[in-house]
Formats: sequence, structure tokens, C-alpha cells
Amino acid sequence: TRGGAFYANVDRFTIRIRGKGAHAARPHEGIDSIVIGSHIVTALQTLPSRVFSALEAVVLSVTRFTAGNSWNVLPQSVELEGTVRTHNDAIREAIPHRMRQLIGSIAAGFGAEAELEWIAGPPALVNTPAWADFALDLAQARGFATERGTPQMGGEDFAFYLHHVPGAFVSIGSASAFGLHHPGFDPDEGMLETAVDYFTQLAPRALDIVASA
Repeated sequence: TRGGAFYANVDRFTIRIRGKGAHAARPHEGIDSIVIGSHIVTALQTLPSRVFSALEAVVLSVTRFTAGNSWNVLPQSVELEGTVRTHNDAIREAIPHRMRQLIGSIAAGFGAEAELEWIAGPPALVNTPAWADFALDLAQARGFATERGTPQMGGEDFAFYLHHVPGAFVSIGSASAFGLHHPGFDPDEGMLETAVDYFTQLAPRALDIVASA
């Protein structure tokens, strides 16, 4: 764990592009939504690299590109989906506007239409430093190998609690050769008992601190 910013703002987007379908042998009769979508995917990568400071943490990933259902037909529409991760709230607010500008301009340049649906997710997770130190100290006392983490671009909805109550989120290792979300993720279930022991020690001690404050 660590004091301060730990996990990122998590936002999701869907981009819908509407061109004009055509036979693949006569593309000039249509407006190729796949080509437009490809341009948009590439252009979106200029937001983290060219629009916002390199000193700021910004990740924009397109994770789904859905189009067509036949090998010889240019589809009329394309749908893209992805996520944006940030730590800076001002950048988080600015990104949808910049994305709409970019998407709309590219689509219009090809004679198509495009729209952005923005779905705001959990905010950045910011730990209270004193509670992060408390969690680390107790973990060391219980025999854990501890580490002060670095800011992550993953998200964690525990952040909602921390926007109302001081506290700290901690991550406990899994002893898996592969990380979370990898198909080979295989945690050592024997660690669950150790983790439960840690939290059952942490909770009453934290309440004692709050009660005596």
C-alpha cells in the first residue's frame, strides 16, 4: 500500500460511427466505417502523448472494435469501446471534450457521423497516509513482507469509501505466476487464512485508534 494516490480514475467510453455500407468490390460507393474507425483509434493515442503533459499519468485504451458480419461487404456502422485511466481530476474532466472534438472532426472529414458515450466510473483511490502507515506496520508485525506501492493505473471502487471516510486500501499478494485478469491467474488459496487473520487484527486496532482520537 502507500499514502496518497494509489489507483486511478476509471472511465469507460463507447464510440459509434455511422458511414455508408457498400460492396467490398465497390468501396467508392460507400463511406467506409472501418477505415474511419481505424483512423480514430490511431488519433486517440495522440491525446496521452501530444495533448496532455508527459508528466501526467494518462492511459487511453481501445479494447473492442466491432464491425460487419460478412467478408465482402463494407459495414455501415462500427462500434468501439475502451477505457481511460487518469490520476489528475482536471485532465479527467477535459478528456471527453477533446475526444468528441477529435472523433467528430475525423468522421466529418470522411462524410460520416460519430458519437461518444462517456461512462464515468470510480474516482481515483487516495489513501490517508497515516492509515497506510498503520496498515504497513501491522502487516510487518504479522510477518508479511511489505512494500510501499507505486501509483497504479488500475481502478478500485473502494475509492468511493475514501471520498467520505479517511482510510487506506491495501493489496495482498496472490503467489500466482500470472497477474489478475490473466487466464493463467491461479492464487494460492492457502493465503486466504493468513489474510483473514491480518484483517481481524487490523479492524479492532483501527477502531481503538479512532475511539481514542
